[in-house]
Amino acid sequence: MIAALLAATTAACSGSSTPSPAPSPRPRPDLAAFLALPVATPSACTAANGQSVGRTSPWKGTVDVSVFLRDNVSPGQAAALGRKLRATALIQRVYFESHREAFHEFQRLYTCWASVPESSAPASYRLILIPGISIAARDRLVGRLAGLHVVDGVSCDASIQCLAVVGSATTPPSS
Repeated sequence: MIAALLAATTAACSGSSTPSPAPSPRPRPDLAAFLALPVATPSACTAANGQSVGRTSPWKGTVDVSVFLRDNVSPGQAAALGRKLRATALIQRVYFESHREAFHEFQRLYTCWASVPESSAPASYRLILIPGISIAARDRLVGRLAGLHVVDGVSCDASIQCLAVVGSATTPPSS
């Protein structure tokens, strides 16, 4: 289903007739090493919630698009989405971050959030798109992903935001 929806965006990738130099490969995010860091503690809290402890998520600068799953997605639905994402021509690499890994990442990034329940950190797929993909093709892909019933939200790398696309995407009713 998603592969068929996303196949239409493949033709939209445009480029110049002059080949561009091959981009340098992005480093593989080291989530395991990041999760080995100690948990951030609220001892340095000020009045503001959500202070960062000066760490950066291992995904930042590594992935182009993050696809956050709904809480009620079954393991089978999550796995099916992962297979479809991996089969999508516009996506070069797919990483999965479990609900538990997401919560542990959050604990290592932020202080002053001791009362946040583990259930508030969704599982996600982190995507690296093919080199040279146009912003328009990326935005169409993001819009389609945001509309899937198993997806709670989609975000793009901070260097090229996709907020207008994500904000305009509508989620169809669950069947």
